[in-house]
Amino acid sequence: MSILDLTLLPIRIARQIADAIVHPNAPAPAPPAELIVVDGMPEGVPPAARRPEPQLPVPSGWPFGEEFPRTCGAVRVAGGALFWTDFLYDDHGATGLPVGDLKIQAPPRGSYVYPDGPAARNGADIFRVAIGLTETHTWWRVDWNTLLDASVPIALFTFDTNSERAGSEEWPARAGVRSEGIDMAMLVSGTSARLIDLTTQAVTPVEHTVDMQSRSFVAQVPRSLVEPTDSWTVRLAAGLANTTGDGFADVPAERGALPGQPNVYNVAFRTHEQEPPHLNFWSDAAQAAALTSGDVSEFAVVVDWDQLAERKTTPEPVITGASTRWYVCSVELGQGVAADDVLSTKPQFLGRVQPYSVCLPSTYAPGRTLPLTLLLHSLALGQTQFAAIDPRLLHEVCETRDSVVVTPLARGPSTWYFDTGELDVWEVWARVAEQLGTDPNRTVISGYSMGGYAAYKLGLTYPEVFAQAVVLAGPPACGVRLLPDIDIPADLDPDSPCAREGDTWKLLVNARWLPYVIAHGLVDELVPFASVAEQVLELDRLGYRYRFTVYPLEDHIAWVLQDKFDDPIAHMGTGPRQADPGHITFAWYPQLVRADLGIGPHQVWWLSELTADPEVVTRRGAIAEVDARSYARPDPTHTVQHHRGFVPHFDPTPGLYSELDWRVGPYVGPLPYLTLRLNGIASLTVDIERAGLASLPSSTIAVATDTAARITLGGLPAGVEVQLDGQPAGPTVPVPPGRHRITLGDQPAG
Repeated sequence: MSILDLTLLPIRIARQIADAIVHPNAPAPAPPAELIVVDGMPEGVPPAARRPEPQLPVPSGWPFGEEFPRTCGAVRVAGGALFWTDFLYDDHGATGLPVGDLKIQAPPRGSYVYPDGPAARNGADIFRVAIGLTETHTWWRVDWNTLLDASVPIALFTFDTNSERAGSEEWPARAGVRSEGIDMAMLVSGTSARLIDLTTQAVTPVEHTVDMQSRSFVAQVPRSLVEPTDSWTVRLAAGLANTTGDGFADVPAERGALPGQPNVYNVAFRTHEQEPPHLNFWSDAAQAAALTSGDVSEFAVVVDWDQLAERKTTPEPVITGASTRWYVCSVELGQGVAADDVLSTKPQFLGRVQPYSVCLPSTYAPGRTLPLTLLLHSLALGQTQFAAIDPRLLHEVCETRDSVVVTPLARGPSTWYFDTGELDVWEVWARVAEQLGTDPNRTVISGYSMGGYAAYKLGLTYPEVFAQAVVLAGPPACGVRLLPDIDIPADLDPDSPCAREGDTWKLLVNARWLPYVIAHGLVDELVPFASVAEQVLELDRLGYRYRFTVYPLEDHIAWVLQDKFDDPIAHMGTGPRQADPGHITFAWYPQLVRADLGIGPHQVWWLSELTADPEVVTRRGAIAEVDARSYARPDPTHTVQHHRGFVPHFDPTPGLYSELDWRVGPYVGPLPYLTLRLNGIASLTVDIERAGLASLPSSTIAVATDTAARITLGGLPAGVEVQLDGQPAGPTVPVPPGRHRITLGDQPAG
């Protein structure tokens, strides 16, 4: 574009305005924007959110299905088998001696830890259990969360067969626990499976397989040996195997056991009702109490053999209120639990199966589409945070707003939602959408502390996919901001993504169509108030919508424990996300795009296939940015309105609020112009139809770019001639650095 062209551009725009007033054949307005959903997810999510869930391997020779409940602590029957799902990462044994490294994070109720080596800090964690019936055998299957070495775990079933035989209370094989009325047991290890008659003490080997791919131990008991009749009460416990695989290894004091405590790390068949969530971060409170007493009678499942013989099927359990579910991740980082602490942003929970917390309101029913709220957890906590310490907040967000609420584990207590921590959020959302049927167009992202940071980080990186963002005591950077541009990174590593690409202030330009609700305590000792005020002032300077509530008497720790968030939750909406706007401003960190994980932005509304210039990609902390404005799809006019006032109630304490809102004015007529300002952009696609240009006889795209860029015109109608600075061009236009003009018009006849 020449200097003369730029000089005449205002005159041309004024002429278009005059034509729109004087002549009846003014450009037609762009068609109304629609909310676009792809594969059940909102347009704009990264590729990871649209991948199908991987299927877990099935143990070789297993003759039944895989109808395990997705809810932990739940059971169902299907096709001749009973299927049970246990809680994940709940293998902490009895409450004994506090040992191991001191970690400032959500504590389990049990105190047992593992020896170094292939147990991988998770070696006796029962994932799932299945019990099946065929014409010739009963089948007994245990799936382990971690199985690096088949010699590590051992499982012990006990049976109350309702026979007249005198049984025993004491479990065999040095388990160290008891339960009423058991008369038989079966010990399954990596080396063998043995049926034990607790009346005669007779031991009978039975067929047994180990499948390392599915991480399963499977035993078969011939019906000629023991014929199942009526119903049995079945219990199961797990621990570490001794060196010969014929009993439980002792848990010594240095691994957390008091003298005489059981050698059991995990007990199955604990229901979600038996493990209520309050202060029960790993769903092991009832387990720890029972193991501390030694009596595990209350944890059992009743196997109705007639029901299995008839191959009856019961529905997938659906639990309203808070519960824990599981899904299969697209990547496996290893097995077990890593040793990193809260000063590391690396993932700690490595396995292919990951848990997450969900709250379903009482109105939920299969087939009813409800809004979704992503409520992301704080530093040092996990997926059960809000059910465990903030039940009132969870009730208000879930039940009062009639919303499904989800909290991912994010691979650990301190990933700050980078890399696989972010991946976990998208894959959990995808599984919830397909299994629970949430509304893809009504999702709010929220969180406390580190979770509030993620509401900035993810909300601003993917502004098209969310309807609103709510930040509770959230820092604007990954760590502590002392002064503008002076941060202490959370992992204390100056070269980590946390330190170099963790500043969300640079992304606030993306919040034009994503309103923010921000609440903070003035005396917050972990997230300085000044750093949050700087964030709010920038939103105000940009003229973007926000509500900021400050509580002069609140800090960081006491506020979350008070569980009182009435004002910010009262302003948490359930409305739809923004459809195609006319004006898009979008900045992102190219360093955080991980094609191998399927994360990173690639589209915002009618701009897609966004890629950054290679020099920007390689430069740490660099931002790529595009500002696109279609005058053919003009946004409604609006005036900025400020409101300030006093929050008088005591939930938690009185506060002050400042609010910027828009008062929407009249719509304006379209003009055949679109502007693109590109900084550090290598290529992008402009959807001409969605931008409103496709229906116009001619239009102009004014481009200003600091690097060579490739602009693809998507949805270009047939017969449209494209020119770059007056020279013929195609639907993909290579644009050199500088200011240029792309024109679209009908090709001349002939």
